[in-house]
Amino acid sequence: MLPQASSPAGSPAGSHAVPRATVALGCVSGLLLAVSAYLAGALPGGDPGPGLRLGGFGAVPGSFLLGLACWLAGLAGWTVAWWRLGRTDRGGSARRVLTIGAAWAAPLLVAPPLGSRDAYAYACQGWLWRAGLDPYAMGVADGGCPWTASVPELWWHTPTPYGPVAVLLTGAATALGGLLGALAGLRLLTLAALALLALALPPLARACGVPVPAAYWLALLTPLTAVHALSAVHNDTLVAALSTTALALALSHRPRSHDDLARTVAPLPDSGVSSPQSTQDRRRGRGGAWWGAVGAGVAVAGAVGVKVTAVVAVPFVLVLLGRRWWAGAAAGVVAFVGVSAAGGLGLGWVAALRGTGELVQWSSPPTAVGMAVGYVFRLVGRGEWVDEAVTGSRALGLVALAGVGVWGLVCAWRRRGDVGAVVRACGWVMAATALLGPVFYPWYAVAPLAVLAAAETDPRRRRWVAAGAVVCAVLTLPNGLGVPVLTKAVGAFAVTGALIVAAVRSRPRARA
Repeated sequence: MLPQASSPAGSPAGSHAVPRATVALGCVSGLLLAVSAYLAGALPGGDPGPGLRLGGFGAVPGSFLLGLACWLAGLAGWTVAWWRLGRTDRGGSARRVLTIGAAWAAPLLVAPPLGSRDAYAYACQGWLWRAGLDPYAMGVADGGCPWTASVPELWWHTPTPYGPVAVLLTGAATALGGLLGALAGLRLLTLAALALLALALPPLARACGVPVPAAYWLALLTPLTAVHALSAVHNDTLVAALSTTALALALSHRPRSHDDLARTVAPLPDSGVSSPQSTQDRRRGRGGAWWGAVGAGVAVAGAVGVKVTAVVAVPFVLVLLGRRWWAGAAAGVVAFVGVSAAGGLGLGWVAALRGTGELVQWSSPPTAVGMAVGYVFRLVGRGEWVDEAVTGSRALGLVALAGVGVWGLVCAWRRRGDVGAVVRACGWVMAATALLGPVFYPWYAVAPLAVLAAAETDPRRRRWVAAGAVVCAVLTLPNGLGVPVLTKAVGAFAVTGALIVAAVRSRPRARA
């Protein structure tokens, strides 16, 4: 399923059945992850291993070490089962893939968050809004959120960088009462986003030439999705669902297939005129296309209203809309203005974005290069240049991102008649936006992963995307402590070295 994404959707009936051992391994792995959430996860009462960062493994209780062992075993087992499913269930049904994924993930629905404490920050931000306060002007501690102790202290005085759609939805989630009720509401919201993603993927994948089970496998069953979407309930799941929905709706004006088109315009037997029914069908099709354009505009505006980085998907949606781009653009503007007015908070979230780049971690490749250069400066006695090295490297990363964005748009425009090419360009530009920014957290990969799962047909690139999803899943420990925080120098030089090797290997070779 993973490597064979470019194979036709209708695989031969002799495809391999999913071994029971693979399904059982995934179920056990999901249970182990749920156990790790209770022992070493992002618990509401606080960090179960607060001494790990400074004191190492000897400074944490035995229960945390047991939970960490369950975390490692669960992630390893999930990854093996998931990879085997992708290789053995070629030609399997989409429903079977979803059923297996649901069985694996079921224990996570009743467990605390894993890999991040952001869920508590979301709950507090929603509480501030419901209390009549402005989460764009104050941190959760400043507004007196009763659950502030569950939020990482780093974010106590930081305004929310998320858009009005995120604030409204998290505010609604807190209406269930109490912190546990808010967490339940956020998890229901995430389940709704995953359900929307499951609905949007099939038409988009078919249009791009990717079998639906393969798209489901790569978008919904990865360990990254299990940990950072379903368990940690990150807002990026909403971005993934709404962006993918916008791309799918933008295709509504295109004929489904040559056979369907032929049936639509087929003339009556022995006559030179079209049937009244076919004319009526064409009118309905045109009406549906206009509504599809409006829906695409509203969906992509919703994605931007959750997280500003989703704006990079907007031009690709407009390219897919063709002549109806103005309807999508107008609907998106109206929807965004409307939801901003409903929230009553204006555009204060734009100013709050400045606080997101304060952390310096090697998980962002440009930041990793700047960190490595900074360590070299320290070795030669130029420690005062360290900050400038990081700032300069990040600036170069943004320049590179602009170049990738222009390249993606040019490719999409030149091949605007090829749905797969446009959507693939969108997915890779979204991936570049996540990786080349000043800060990268593993959940930033959820949205580009969903788009590429539906559009990328090259087996080699799909393998790299799948491997990247696994790496992202292990970049944090179950209690939310990031691995980059524990391995600053090692990680910075490792990422920088990997970038140098990749640049050398990708260099065109001179012909003899």
